[in-house]
Amino acid sequence: MAELSGFQLRVKGSNPPVVHQLEMRTYMIGRGVSGTNSSRPGFLFFADQTLSAEHAQIYWHDREMTFVLRHLSATNPTKVGTISVSPGQARGVKGGDLLTLGSLELIFERVPIPQQARSKKPSEGHTAWDQMVQRVLQLHPKNRKAKVNSEELSVFTRQLSAMLDAGIPIARALHFFSGGISGGDLTEVVETINQRVNSGSRLSHAMRGFPTIFSDVYVSLVETGEESGQLSVAMQRLADLLEKQVKMQKRIIATVTYPIILLAVSVLLVGGFIFGILPMLEPMFTSMNVALPLPTRMLLASRLLMMPLITTVVVGGVLFWLFRPFIQRFLEKHPKLRKKVAKAPLYWPLVGPVIRKIAVARILYSMATMLEAGMTLVHSISRSARVTGNFWIEEQMALSKAAVVDGETIAEAFLASEIFPSQSLQLITIGEETSSLSTMVKYVADMYDEDADMALTNMANMLEPLLMGGMGIIAGFVVIAAILPTLELINHL
Repeated sequence: MAELSGFQLRVKGSNPPVVHQLEMRTYMIGRGVSGTNSSRPGFLFFADQTLSAEHAQIYWHDREMTFVLRHLSATNPTKVGTISVSPGQARGVKGGDLLTLGSLELIFERVPIPQQARSKKPSEGHTAWDQMVQRVLQLHPKNRKAKVNSEELSVFTRQLSAMLDAGIPIARALHFFSGGISGGDLTEVVETINQRVNSGSRLSHAMRGFPTIFSDVYVSLVETGEESGQLSVAMQRLADLLEKQVKMQKRIIATVTYPIILLAVSVLLVGGFIFGILPMLEPMFTSMNVALPLPTRMLLASRLLMMPLITTVVVGGVLFWLFRPFIQRFLEKHPKLRKKVAKAPLYWPLVGPVIRKIAVARILYSMATMLEAGMTLVHSISRSARVTGNFWIEEQMALSKAAVVDGETIAEAFLASEIFPSQSLQLITIGEETSSLSTMVKYVADMYDEDADMALTNMANMLEPLLMGGMGIIAGFVVIAAILPTLELINHL
């Protein structure tokens, strides 16, 4: 069962009153075959001969938090208030509107939602202690939330777009996809979405129930495709966007994998010498009254310091993971500190410029995708800011959004955000002046995507000699610390 919306349809002048509580789903309004007023999930039937069998459709709009009426009948009229709605045209409705379908008059009105029917968000009403307990409970496989990686989501989106483009209905496409997956969390998620769609919910509203899997950008693009009647096109562009992000993630992983492996192997070898070999040599030199050289004594002393250090790091990591809800609540109460924490990585040496270029590429490519799908500029700006997951960038993009609302050009608005380089703003200005904004934004996104790729390669090329040099110094020190006691022993013979 879908959630109650807080709205209802009442037949004007009916006695006793004929009322239909509306859930957050899609309804088909038409003439009932039985000639009586009735309803079933997703359908509202009225005993009015001026209605067509499928006269109109009224569906829940997540972004506006109200319903939208779409007229379907080619023979019988529909009005919202005094405004006629043409066949295929959609119009938003608000509380108190009079909907005239043929000669049937329906009053769309707001009603309070019963307290027991109100649905709570997962985090609503939960204290930081509750969230901490949930994190511990989710360590058990039965309590774990569904997780879908970016590559699986990208494949799902591409296949769904292909099936929709071939003319397969949404419900059947979801059924085909869930049947073709070999287990996993994605199977359960798609099956749940399919059930909600079959019960009358829109695809975007069904996906919104899984915020950890389907991002706000994802759901917004699906919603835009539904409203424009070009869902397959929106899904294709969404698949392009996800594939671009997956490709970038793989490049980042490939860049850092070799340095991490090199560092891990070096640490393991040095640790093996300090904790395995050196303790066996120490008693021999002590029994022969041979004084250990300074480098060797330093290694022995480091052995005593490393265990407390490793313990501290492990315990600190566990405590950070455990008390993360408290840290998040603290940062939410102190937005200035939260902005400083989020801004700091963008200015780190070596990695800061790379993070910044990746953020710019993701923002612009998401924005171009949404503009091409038909989303408004203001909504595109506000939603594209969230793809980075950086609070400081979201706040700066909010300034850009406010500037656009106040009438500034896009280049001037982006300049206020302090995120975008001047070269990108010049190209965006050209796109705005030539009425090809989405094309130019996508071009700039591709340009910075390639720039980020080069920056990642350069960073890897810089890290490798630095790590090799650092590991060489450490290995040389260990070799010296191992050889000097032997030389001292030879001198005492």
